[in-house]
Amino acid sequence: MCIRVRFVSIGTAPLFDAVTQTIALPPDLDHEHTVTAARAVLSELAVPQPRFGAVCFCGEPLDLAPQIPQQRTGEQAVTHGA
Repeated sequence: MCIRVRFVSIGTAPLFDAVTQTIALPPDLDHEHTVTAARAVLSELAVPQPRFGAVCFCGEPLDLAPQIPQQRTGEQAVTHGA
């Protein structure tokens, strides 16, 4: 997959960053609206879209799942002043 999706607040990143090949979408969209928004951006970039889903320039489906930060375990907890 050539294009990545980044979930950020509106106005904090360009809609499409050609250098990083990243589309910026709001994090609070439900899945259906996320797909619609990604398809709209890709269509503006002249990337043909299938009937369902959203695909990259290369034809691979986009990963539209928000990335959840890895959680720390108890042993990795940060202690202040220790």
